[in-house]
Amino acid sequence: MLNECNHIDCDCFCLRKYKTGALYDYAYISDRQRRRIPLVLDADEADKDSFEYLSSIESNITNFVKSGGNLYIHSTNTGNGKTSWALRLAQAYVNRIWAKSDLSCRVLFVHVPRLLLELKNNISGHSAYAEYIKENAPTADLVIWDEVGTKGLTQFEHENILNFINTRLDTGKANVYTSNLTDEELHLALGDRLYSRIALSSDDVELTGADKRALKLGQ
Repeated sequence: MLNECNHIDCDCFCLRKYKTGALYDYAYISDRQRRRIPLVLDADEADKDSFEYLSSIESNITNFVKSGGNLYIHSTNTGNGKTSWALRLAQAYVNRIWAKSDLSCRVLFVHVPRLLLELKNNISGHSAYAEYIKENAPTADLVIWDEVGTKGLTQFEHENILNFINTRLDTGKANVYTSNLTDEELHLALGDRLYSRIALSSDDVELTGADKRALKLGQ
């Protein structure tokens, strides 16, 4: 019998659904974040070139990951697709590798503000989230670093994030970073060394479109 994924199954078991679900679980990508969100250009098509470039990476995601690509998606506007694009790249990779992949952390989504808080909590107690990121960030094929530079870093926070990024860059691992800051604000928040590794070592993609979430609320 064929199930909804067009795969032969037994008792409605779908291998693709099972394996992709497990890979998303390992990636810390929630059920809501697994949904493919339509990304539509504004009427002025201000982000057309950026969308086309990101679409090309999405279509060739295995090459991007294999070559240790680094991408910095940023905008001073919120809600215009930065995280959605990052998640689409993660989704594309999961959909490419699921058939031959083992069940392990191949992709990892890191919400940086949460990580900073959990790293601090891990000093006096135990943070399962912080320990999971520490264990898997060095080895995952692709890591999404969402909302980098939301605030100035303490020395402890800076050293931890720098260690994560350095390790991945040194071993040729792929990274996608997102931020709402201007270039100057990011530099100030991260400092010279970390700013260089994130902004200057990545392909730069700036989005200038309007906040789509605000538009939906307005409707």
